[in-house]
Amino acid sequence: MFSRSKSSKSSSASMTKEFKERVPLEERKQQSKNILTKYPTSVPIYIDSSSMSKVIDKPKFVIPDGFTIGQLMISIRMRMKMNPATALFIFIDNHLIPVTKVISSMYESHKDEDGFMYICCSEENTFG
Repeated sequence: MFSRSKSSKSSSASMTKEFKERVPLEERKQQSKNILTKYPTSVPIYIDSSSMSKVIDKPKFVIPDGFTIGQLMISIRMRMKMNPATALFIFIDNHLIPVTKVISSMYESHKDEDGFMYICCSEENTFG
């Protein structure tokens, strides 16, 4: 796995920090608990985008726990209406995640104390 650059890390950290400051811990815990109760085979995810990426209009996702990171990337690409020539990279805890990893295994090892798993996505135009 590859680590993200410091500039990308700081922009994502500030976006997550902003969400965490805006929504109290207990409220975030309740939100994730409600999601897990209503959708027991899904995972609550909050997606940040790097400062150079398009902003996701609704950053909270409820993803089936059997999905792979690759399937999550397809969902993100659709929500962001991304150009097919644009590469999308998914980072969890500042590491590039392989597309074959299953969401449930990533969630168990990377979920936050509030019950959400925080993911950063970054895009790059692959053809100039």
